[in-house]
Amino acid sequence: MSLSRAFAFSIVAFSAELAHAQAIHDPHDIVAALTGEAEIQPGVSLADRQSVAGRSAARAYLSTLLSELGVEPQTHTYRANGANVFGTLASTTGGTQSIVLGAHFDSVRRSPGANDNATGVALIDAVVDAMAQATCRSRNLVVVFFDEEELGLVGSKAFARWLLDARSDVHSVHTVDQMGWDADGDRAVEIEQPSATMRALYQRVAREVGVTAHVTSTGSTDHEAFRDLGFEAVGLTEEYVNGDTTPYYHSPGDTYDTVNFDYLASSSTYMTEVVRDLLTEGCR
Repeated sequence: MSLSRAFAFSIVAFSAELAHAQAIHDPHDIVAALTGEAEIQPGVSLADRQSVAGRSAARAYLSTLLSELGVEPQTHTYRANGANVFGTLASTTGGTQSIVLGAHFDSVRRSPGANDNATGVALIDAVVDAMAQATCRSRNLVVVFFDEEELGLVGSKAFARWLLDARSDVHSVHTVDQMGWDADGDRAVEIEQPSATMRALYQRVAREVGVTAHVTSTGSTDHEAFRDLGFEAVGLTEEYVNGDTTPYYHSPGDTYDTVNFDYLASSSTYMTEVVRDLLTEGCR
């Protein structure tokens, strides 16, 4: 590793540690609660987030997280037993355009869903926490936790349609799925199907924080739901295409103790700076 790259890594690590020290929520606690490693409610531990009861408990927990971040939680119910949790961090300048940031919170049956996708939820929480502290935001930040991604992007498709029908002024959509595995320790990420503009942004920020960002054409996750309706959308994940991805995908082995929290912290710092760039444009 070159000295410049080692220095960049040290800056990322320091930033992650600083953010962790100041954060309202600990990502360890979020992943633990969502995976059954810890109780999500007094006397309630989740085996998975596929059942109606499990997803209901998760929604209540996510609503509490948003409230504690100063974001009023709302429920977007799109069918019986199907509902997204979302909220809006308003611009400070009166700007009406929005950045949408989301991750699915459900899992497959009999899987704790630590990597897929409690890590995505924890990353989103960290970004919202940081952006809530920004003194100037020229755009709104719409944060959403999608239901029923594992059944075919059901929740994100419903939310995308809702935004379209409401004629919402959406600048771009950014989704996160599986951010807890980094066996080779290189902190690399993959950005999925970015436009030329989003590709330039993500790669510039990656250079600034010392992260390698590979561009892929991966689909089959929530960003597709928005792109299909004409929204600018991009996904963030671990190295799924490059092979440095969890071997416990959609299995009972996708547990809390398999999550690389240093990698999650590094990726959270990266995504925070991407969103900061979009949310504070014109403030500087």
